[in-house]
Amino acid sequence: MVDVTVDATKLSERGQVVIPKDIRDKMGLEVGSKLVIFATEDTIILQKAEVVAQSMKTKDIVSKALDIVKKLGLMR
Repeated sequence: MVDVTVDATKLSERGQVVIPKDIRDKMGLEVGSKLVIFATEDTIILQKAEVVAQSMKTKDIVSKALDIVKKLGLMR
């Protein structure tokens, strides 16, 4: 099974989002970490830039995200 952490955050007036500490720690994110953002009309996916740089294609990332959403029963 996929190890998924679920948390919540909110958008600031300046359009900033805080990634919760547990998730930053789990992903090894530090100040200056680069992230790639993928977005649809109602979904945002953040991916560590070095993972994307290792030739992971966008469709693979989206497919992986959809699998997780389905496993969590969040698919409409």
